[in-house]
Amino acid sequence: MISTFHWFYLFPFDKLIQERRNMKSWLLSIIILAAAIVMLSVQGCGETRTSGFYAGHVTTQTTPRDTTVLSTQTVYTTSPQPDDTLLNCTFDNVLTKPFGSSCRYEVYHGSMHIDNSVFRDPVVLLSTAGLLDDGLVEAQFDLVEAASHCIVGLVLGAESTGDLILLGTNSRGQYTIQKCINGLWLPVMGMEAFESSRLLPYSLPGIQISALVHGNYIDLRVNGQLIQVVRTTLPALGQVGVFVDGYVYASLDRFTVIPSQ
Repeated sequence: MISTFHWFYLFPFDKLIQERRNMKSWLLSIIILAAAIVMLSVQGCGETRTSGFYAGHVTTQTTPRDTTVLSTQTVYTTSPQPDDTLLNCTFDNVLTKPFGSSCRYEVYHGSMHIDNSVFRDPVVLLSTAGLLDDGLVEAQFDLVEAASHCIVGLVLGAESTGDLILLGTNSRGQYTIQKCINGLWLPVMGMEAFESSRLLPYSLPGIQISALVHGNYIDLRVNGQLIQVVRTTLPALGQVGVFVDGYVYASLDRFTVIPSQ
């Protein structure tokens, strides 16, 4: 018979200890992997844009080739001059500057290329033209790179990039009408942040957005279809412009401002 002393030395303790160490290492690896998956999932969700209003700041422009610097142009706080209210820009001329000389987005191939694809915050470009009375504002976009929930749109009644009315649409058959006051986004007429419309198909090949301002009302049309008639507290007069969502690369083919008189 093997004595207790000899059994103690014959039992494979080293193997048992090594197996326990391997099990602990395996469990630790699983925990780390699970934690990494959870963190990536949370980060991948980002801001919920289709269930709430926009958060964060807007910038008047970004430098297309510089992903670390945000460049802002001087914000006009007064209404444009009457002789600046008529504008029909098709970007055939590379020197066209409907948003001021400090706008550094490139113009070529008949479009202004607004590359905001590497930035989280949306971009607002305010035009040198505006509305002093009733009139029409229209923009033609082509989405080069954009998620389906991201929007492009028109800006009306802007006193600055933090005080404006936004009318936009995305590729999910949704449109949005929001008012920004001192950087805080608020609903208009009690509507949801994003409304669906059967007149808006999915995956729009191109987006033409027009806003006809008449008194305290705005007729919003997308690709020629009347989507919504908006009633505002005050007429949406003043500066106008375009809105391009974060992580969106859009080409602006045409921008028009036509007064009613």
